[in-house]
Amino acid sequence: MRQTASKRVLVTGGAGFLGSHLCERLLAEGCEVLCVDNYFTGSRSNVAHLLDHPR
Repeated sequence: MRQTASKRVLVTGGAGFLGSHLCERLLAEGCEVLCVDNYFTGSRSNVAHLLDHPR
């Protein structure tokens, strides 16, 4: 995995299957992530383990 310069990233639909994995990947690369989702098809449980992450 290549290291990304510290960036702020907005992930819409971040609580869905693909969005939650994208959030995990971006956090692992050092990005600051803002996840936005209305939970229409996504689920809070998909990102629950990321909620206390400092970024």
